[in-house]
Amino acid sequence: MRQTIDLTGTWRFHTDLGDEGEKSGYFKSEHDAGRWRHVAVPCCFEDCAPGLDFYDGAGWFRRLVFIPAGWKGRRVVIRFEGVNYHTAVWVNGEAAGGSDFGFLCFEIPIHQHLRYGEENLIAVRVDGERRWGELPGAGNSIGWRSYAGILREVALEECDLLRIAQVRINALPGGEFALRASIANGRPQAAATELRVRLRDSAGKVVAELSSKKLTMEAGKAAELEVAGTVHGAEAWSPDHPALYTAAAELACGGKVVDGVDTRFGFRRIETSGDKLLLNGKCIFLTGFNRHEDSPRRGMCSDMETVRQDIADMKGAGANFVRLCHYPHHPGEIDLCDELGMLAMCEIPLYWWNDKVEREHNTAEAKLASARRMLETMILRDINHPSVIFWSVSNETDDRQAAVADGNGELARLARKLDPTRPAVHVSNWGFDAALARFEHDDVVCVNAYPAMWGGCTLEKPEGIIQFWQDHLAALHAKYPGKPILVTEFGHPCIEGEFGGALGEDTAAAVIETYFSGMSAPYVCGAVIWCYADHAWPKADFLHGVTISPFGVVSRDRKKLMPYFAAKKIFTQRQA
Repeated sequence: MRQTIDLTGTWRFHTDLGDEGEKSGYFKSEHDAGRWRHVAVPCCFEDCAPGLDFYDGAGWFRRLVFIPAGWKGRRVVIRFEGVNYHTAVWVNGEAAGGSDFGFLCFEIPIHQHLRYGEENLIAVRVDGERRWGELPGAGNSIGWRSYAGILREVALEECDLLRIAQVRINALPGGEFALRASIANGRPQAAATELRVRLRDSAGKVVAELSSKKLTMEAGKAAELEVAGTVHGAEAWSPDHPALYTAAAELACGGKVVDGVDTRFGFRRIETSGDKLLLNGKCIFLTGFNRHEDSPRRGMCSDMETVRQDIADMKGAGANFVRLCHYPHHPGEIDLCDELGMLAMCEIPLYWWNDKVEREHNTAEAKLASARRMLETMILRDINHPSVIFWSVSNETDDRQAAVADGNGELARLARKLDPTRPAVHVSNWGFDAALARFEHDDVVCVNAYPAMWGGCTLEKPEGIIQFWQDHLAALHAKYPGKPILVTEFGHPCIEGEFGGALGEDTAAAVIETYFSGMSAPYVCGAVIWCYADHAWPKADFLHGVTISPFGVVSRDRKKLMPYFAAKKIFTQRQA
């Protein structure tokens, strides 16, 4: 029912270091862009021209696109899967809209600016500056390389003015199914609507057909239509058996189908019971890795080939879980988690939040507002993925500050309001201080620690490292006895090809095994290694200026190091 035009591929590009592009009319057809560079979108700035390493200024992209005459009278949007960090779009010289956050998709309606049956000029200004009051924002170097540019795919999409705007599915083991669709009527007249949903299994067999009640919608209004039923013989989704289904939702008006959306889903339930984490009613222990959206070929740009291989190799090491840190990852990565059977945590980039510093810049309220908006956008995007089992509202914020702790609580409550079917958490590196731990609003206690580096333990005394974990986890459990504890980060750096000493591969492998042996308490629901692969770091004082993180169990070019095999040993033994 919908047609798309893929806009990945060749665009024209020009830097705008002096911020003169808008004044000079870079978005106008009469501006001569004949000497602008050709670049392949998706791309980060530093792949667009020589000398742009770490560039976070502005750049312009232009492209001519032929719009079919048959699209006239329909809704047309330009959809970006992710641009870092600020975007402004012009169509045929007219401002169409923009976005002010990275890592998430956004759509801009452009049908009112188009010329149908001919070529149209699309111009996009991208500004990579991280600003106060935004996410991840200014004020810290952040723990990953902050690439700027059009990092993910771009497309034009057309549909009827009467359309399905959003689909939410709740599907539980045993076959209980419910779908709620948000409908928008952009037509100039009222419309008699009905939703029809056909469910198919992975082989394409129809397993259920459902219809909603009929609803007459006024012009320019929005409403919701719902269907519900039971799919007999439905297979539950799990890491061992990632059974997927497709819901084909069709919107009918006056008996004629005017729009349709296919949504993939799985029948599964995630919940907590006391200090246990349950998947489909059974206790589960999470073993896995943190993963950054980084590859040696593409940086933070889309690279699904590397993602697929990473997830397969994680599973080969006995992992059933990946934390997609510290920002919303490409939706294709979550699709692969669905397909390959990898549970996932999704997180917004509320990272190292220091409210006192934000207040010095008069941006404290803006920071929390940005987090709310980004959390809602992420949840609406990813809510139907069966692999996603946690919403994380922040990472390593300064929980000692009351405003930060209260803000994390507010965001966790918002996540539960938007989606009551999944646990809401924040990830803390202050959690091992019982006086500072603030997890009263979290469904699962999530903590990071590196005692052999920053916890006062020494590599020469592994028994002290084990005791650290046992004592601090017990103290956390005593403070929050009704909640599971997930160790969201533990690990140790190493240099590929070095052995012995503090940064040897063998040392890191031994530290990981020692850490893990201290996490055997029954209230611990999982342990997640930092991190899967070495990744690009910013220019900062991490480990004396190293710009490639050395914490990976595989190298950046995906060579398996000794810590990978240590992880495989402890994970497979734990899951046996």
